Amino acid sequence: MKIQISFIFWVAVLVTACVPTRKIVNKTINHNYQNLTFTPEQVKKQSIGKVEMTITPIDAKVLNQETSDAAKRDGNYEKELSLSIEKSKRDLDEMSKEEKAFVQGRIKAVNAVSDLVKRGEIPTAIGYDLQYRIWYGDEYGRDGTEVSSLSEIDNFPDNFNPFKINDKFLSVFKITFENKGSEIEKFNVKDFQITSGEEQLYPLATEYFEENLKNEPEKVKNAYRMNMPMELTLTPNQKVTKYIAVPAINPSNKELQVQYIKDKSVLNFDFAVSAKVMNKSYQVESFDIRSETFHDPSRYDYFFAINYSQGISYAAASTRVFVSEDKKVTPVSIYGIAIENNSSRKVYFGKNENFKFSAVLKNLVKVKLSEIKS
Repeated sequence: MKIQISFIFWVAVLVTACVPTRKIVNKTINHNYQNLTFTPEQVKKQSIGKVEMTITPIDAKVLNQETSDAAKRDGNYEKELSLSIEKSKRDLDEMSKEEKAFVQGRIKAVNAVSDLVKRGEIPTAIGYDLQYRIWYGDEYGRDGTEVSSLSEIDNFPDNFNPFKINDKFLSVFKITFENKGSEIEKFNVKDFQITSGEEQLYPLATEYFEENLKNEPEKVKNAYRMNMPMELTLTPNQKVTKYIAVPAINPSNKELQVQYIKDKSVLNFDFAVSAKVMNKSYQVESFDIRSETFHDPSRYDYFFAINYSQGISYAAASTRVFVSEDKKVTPVSIYGIAIENNSSRKVYFGKNENFKFSAVLKNLVKVKLSEIKS
């Protein structure tokens, strides 16, 4: 009996020693950004014929939602991923046994997520996030400290926004044309110019997007959809919205003017510009996500996605996420995929829906994962 007790005690000590100690991390995240305000917000004027023209300066980031929605309608999310997967399939014969098993496991998991979305087990947006995280690995994912993760409103990806080039947004103006007459009217992009202080800028033609977005065909497609064409034709009673973009304007210039010049007449759309540097601090705390049924990072690869009730969602870059005080009391759901690291490459799925981080004990969120049967 003494030997048995000693053995059990020794095993218990050994197992306890092997379990890594989780340290809860608290930190302050500071985000600084510049906010431009235009006064008035928009200007409407009568242009040629009986066409009313309304010009509104906008933040190019607001077009992330429109371009993302367009991508979903066109199937571009699936298309981009499918092209990458098909390329990997063609390269399978050149891979080592381990590399081939790794890629096949990822393909199996991506396909499993597609089936889960179709069955309504996962929201569509979360399905995209999980698929991109699974396929692109560490290139895709957040930890909860980003501006988009801490925001109180939904943030859409900018993958398909043509007005973001080389990681920088252009200055964009929304123009709504409404032909209230009975004649066909035409507008040329070359008839517009923007004056900011002593700087004069001209709208970027579609050819600019074609040249600078050669490797991003879906952005080019949205440029065709949204950017002001060389010539816009308006039929009677037609209302159309287009966008003109210029290199980022200098925020220190207090006055901005959009001009429409036709023959010898000039139509001025005047705006006052004010720039304000905004500072916001967030207190965030770490939470770890674990499989309730099994947790062995040496044997399984884990992928989780976070979905807050107010719309914010993202794929977690790891099994640790940071949560702000506001987000702690916001209902949230977590969806998870695990891939077994052996020849079987079994795929598991689980979810923990509609809970609050504030109610989680010891900052450890558990998700029950079950094997997805073929």
